[in-house]
Amino acid sequence: MMTLSYFIWIYLISYAGSILTTVILGMPYFSSVNSDMKADMIFTVISALITMFLGVITEMFTCGIYLYFLNVSTGREAQTADIFRGFRENPSEVFKISAFLLSPSLILSIPVNVVSELYLLTSDTKWLILSVVLFAAAALGALYIHLTYGIAFFVMLDFPSYSAGRVLKIARQKMTGHRTRYFVLDLIFIPMFLLGILSFGVGLIWICPLINESRALFFLNLMNPEEQ
Repeated sequence: MMTLSYFIWIYLISYAGSILTTVILGMPYFSSVNSDMKADMIFTVISALITMFLGVITEMFTCGIYLYFLNVSTGREAQTADIFRGFRENPSEVFKISAFLLSPSLILSIPVNVVSELYLLTSDTKWLILSVVLFAAAALGALYIHLTYGIAFFVMLDFPSYSAGRVLKIARQKMTGHRTRYFVLDLIFIPMFLLGILSFGVGLIWICPLINESRALFFLNLMNPEEQ
């Protein structure tokens, strides 16, 4: 139910973003038959900014999901309402952590969208090559952030009064020497994830809880290796 609730909220947020961009696209400046490349670029930047903001909001739900599975792992009461933890307690710090975890894609989001739009408008292959390079850079940056700060939300749940900067520092220190373990843990679930996609996403309702539970257990082992 927690995973299903998460999927529903993601869909609602994405749908709201689609409606907002459609409304903006319907404005005379963008919808006019005389609209030029400048208008296309401005709309591309605006839609990228909207996507970036909604992406951070979506990431804040991860904090609540991790709380739920952390409670499951430690035998404490877990409720579906835990999904809103990131919005209830210290939301400004959760927002900062979410933005940092998404920083590679956030930083390169506008350049990637602009370059991709230039390719669609001009059909010049140099823009296509540049967009692929930027996308690869964003993917590598996201992987580094994930392996270095992937337990940041767990740390925040353990130390809710800490600032975002302090939480990220602790997460980086704890992950030192354990990035390979975390990477292998992710690799283990790739076959399952692919099967979930082949089932038109239905299987992800069962696979995502396994992934989140394994991450919770990884964090507990990282903090107390002799007990876990």
